[in-house]
Amino acid sequence: MRRRELLRFGAGALAWATLLAPGRASAAEPARQSGVRKLAQFGLQLSTVTRLLAQDFEGTLKQVARIGYSLVEFSAMGTLGRPVEHVKRLLAENGLEAPVGRVSPKLPGNVMQMPREEAMRIFAERGQAKHLVENVKHALEDAQAFGQRVINLPALPPTEFASLDQVKRNIEHINAAGEVCAAQGVQFGYHNHDWELTPIDGIIPYDLMIEQTDPKNVSFQLDSYWIVKAGGSLSDYLGRYPGRFNSCHLKDIDEHGDFEDVGHGTIDFPRFVAEAQAAGARYFFVERDDPPDPASAMRRSYDYIRDMTY
Repeated sequence: MRRRELLRFGAGALAWATLLAPGRASAAEPARQSGVRKLAQFGLQLSTVTRLLAQDFEGTLKQVARIGYSLVEFSAMGTLGRPVEHVKRLLAENGLEAPVGRVSPKLPGNVMQMPREEAMRIFAERGQAKHLVENVKHALEDAQAFGQRVINLPALPPTEFASLDQVKRNIEHINAAGEVCAAQGVQFGYHNHDWELTPIDGIIPYDLMIEQTDPKNVSFQLDSYWIVKAGGSLSDYLGRYPGRFNSCHLKDIDEHGDFEDVGHGTIDFPRFVAEAQAAGARYFFVERDDPPDPASAMRRSYDYIRDMTY
């Protein structure tokens, strides 16, 4: 299981190897229509359309905007080597904002020319907790250029959760990263997968991470799919830890535990969004990992969230 998880972590990173200005204050404020609430503004996590971006970066951003998204969140693959100023112009031209940034390992300049296995090995090594502060300092350069005030770490690899002592060291590194970000006026966040919810000696690492990180400097990005996949409760986390989640990934799960377009699986998104807003979440991003049809996935998911009331 751990080996499969590590490969999944590395495979997501390889998409980066192979192939942002604060959001509007109303990013998570509900619009009221006829006594019901609707999510006024939400975005797309661009990992959903990695394959499209690799083929036509500029055209894909236009397509995202035409569908109706107003926000985007770059994945670990970032801007695919395009200069930040160029991407900022593209976002402005398409009426898009990127208020939330991402942290990815600082990689060698020639990583895109490396064999697949070597690139994955380097990514996994550079993604270890001991390199977190260095990676965060690297990510802050782009975040400041984009004017972002939130950057989230996609995850620490599952190999970093082998013991409670290791989890506690992770927490030390996360707190240090939060201090570095806070000094630059940026909030650091951590995005969960399922392995952080696997108990170690009866303790859930994710709970310990939330409880032992400094709430002034460290927040969390709640991914709905991975919480449910791990057997956790979205309502439970939002209820127990109000104020700790800066943003959410709206990601659905089907009855077999596989990914699904948002609103077409089993997660109760009206309840999730209402509870997340009540708990202080500001930003919401649609996401589906490696969809068979990325264009269809982002459109069907958008249509559902656009029409959803709660």
